[in-house]
Amino acid sequence: MNIRQVTDGKEDYIELLRMGDPDESRIRKVLEEGELFLLEEHGKLRTLCVVIFSEEKKCEIKNIVTIEKDRGKGYGRYMIHYICEHYCSQYDWGYMKKDRCRDIMEFCEKCGFTDEDEVYLKKELMSEIDTKRVINLAMEAGRMLLKNGGEIFRVEETMMRICRRFGVKYVELFTLSHGLFICAGTDKEKLYTKVKQVPLSSTHLGIVAEVNDLSREIAAGHVGIEEAIKKLKKIDKMPVKRIPYQIAAAGLSAGGLGYLLGGTSMEAFVAFFVGCVVFSWSLFAGKHGVSKILVHIVGGIIIASMALAAMQIPLLGELRMEGIVTGGIMPLVPGLAFVNAIRDLADSDYLAGTVKMIDAIMVFVYIAIGVGTALSVYHHVLGGIL
Repeated sequence: MNIRQVTDGKEDYIELLRMGDPDESRIRKVLEEGELFLLEEHGKLRTLCVVIFSEEKKCEIKNIVTIEKDRGKGYGRYMIHYICEHYCSQYDWGYMKKDRCRDIMEFCEKCGFTDEDEVYLKKELMSEIDTKRVINLAMEAGRMLLKNGGEIFRVEETMMRICRRFGVKYVELFTLSHGLFICAGTDKEKLYTKVKQVPLSSTHLGIVAEVNDLSREIAAGHVGIEEAIKKLKKIDKMPVKRIPYQIAAAGLSAGGLGYLLGGTSMEAFVAFFVGCVVFSWSLFAGKHGVSKILVHIVGGIIIASMALAAMQIPLLGELRMEGIVTGGIMPLVPGLAFVNAIRDLADSDYLAGTVKMIDAIMVFVYIAIGVGTALSVYHHVLGGIL
């Protein structure tokens, strides 16, 4: 089932809404003042609902209609549940007038509406919020951010934004570089605690940007829990760029940065091919679950070996080892992790920042070991001559 808000062409649904209120002029007035929602399943319209608002943190369901052949199948109750979730952060109570037919009144009572006075039934919107679902949604958003290179402050801000949007007021967060801890609850529900391990992984800034945008849509009230869960699943499956593009980009970064860091144009040219090869090795190793230590040590060996081989080719002219290696190591350098570590330390997240910093520094060490090993073999075993 999918529920969407209609902003244009509301008049197209007047005839259907007349099943709940035969007064067309009143329906037109309500549509101008309020918001119209449609519940659809398999592309077919099942239920319509119009909601209007007052300045006293109250929203009123003015009209709710289920297509006659679909009545008694739970569509109306699902719509009420959605309306409560959708407006719970903006309004405290939902109302419905009693001047309805007996069937509608019985339906409202089944949905949890109780007597307010002689005119209205009322329902506390927060009563429809499932704290565990909200926390699970926040945890999943935080996991995706942390896994794909999001900063600690961004992870916590996003999780807090989602919880507050759906009325979970009491939230305590503790985030590490590889773990999430949350304890949250409401006035009426006991605290719920959840822990999730997030293994260190490669980055995907596209996912970070999409989750960040989604959290803002949630905070603005444009996305409900069900829709947010579906969108997160879709974002989590976002594909990375095609492998040839990744390899080409790695080569360009190696050659370009090698040149900017003092290499000659020919050294940058060689660094381009070195970057392509070492990144191809990194992709291959990642696909087959090779240890991170081995990936970077072997990567360092590949970089130094290719640089030494290029230096033996007369057509390439005089090349310097440092000019090639400086650019060649760029596809393996954990630049984002290093920058995030500095930012976390600046934000006083010392534990997370230290873990990320150590991880980044160890990568530098592994690369240096690989380069040093290749150079040692070249000079001491082969005598400096290929």
